[in-house]
Amino acid sequence: MLGDWSEVQKAWCEPGTIGENLRFQDFPAFHLMTLANLAKAVVSRACLEPAGLSVPEWRLLTTLAGGAPVPFAHVAALTMMDKGQISRTLRTAQSKGLVVTDVVPLERRPADTGFTSIGRVMVRITPLGREIYLKVMPEAQRSQLRLLELMSEEERLLLVDLSRRMHERLTTDLREQT
Repeated sequence: MLGDWSEVQKAWCEPGTIGENLRFQDFPAFHLMTLANLAKAVVSRACLEPAGLSVPEWRLLTTLAGGAPVPFAHVAALTMMDKGQISRTLRTAQSKGLVVTDVVPLERRPADTGFTSIGRVMVRITPLGREIYLKVMPEAQRSQLRLLELMSEEERLLLVDLSRRMHERLTTDLREQT
C-alpha cells in the first residue's frame, strides 16, 4: 500500500525548494514504478502466464510482431531491456519456437588466417510466435483499456503529455550524467 494519499498530495504540492519535503514514498518515480509493476502483474497473470510467456518474452514478441527482422542491437532500444536480458530472453523464446535469429553478413575482412565474416544478428518472429501474439494481444488491450476508462479524454491527453515531458526530462538528465 502506498500510504496516506493526503500526505502524498501535500508533499507534491509543497515539495520544498530542493525536494526536502519528499519522502521516498512521495517520489514520482516511486509511484510510476509501483503503477507499472501492478499493471505488469495484472497483464502477466491474466494474459501471459496462461500463454506460457514471461514479460520479457512478451516485450520481444511485441517488438517483432510487425514481421520484419529486427537487428539485435535495436531490440534493446525498443524493449528497454539490457543486452544480457535480451540474450537470455532470446534463448528461452527460441527454445519455445517463438523467434529465430539469423546472421546477415555485413562485410568480409581479411584476417591473419583467411577471411573473417562480420555480421549483424537479426531477430524475427516465427509463425508460432505470431499465433501466440495474436491470441494474447486482445486480452492485453482489454486490460489496458480498463485503465483508460478511469480517465476522461482530457485526463488521458494530460497523462500522455505529462509522460512525454517526464520522459524528455529523464532522458536529458541521463545524457547529462554521461
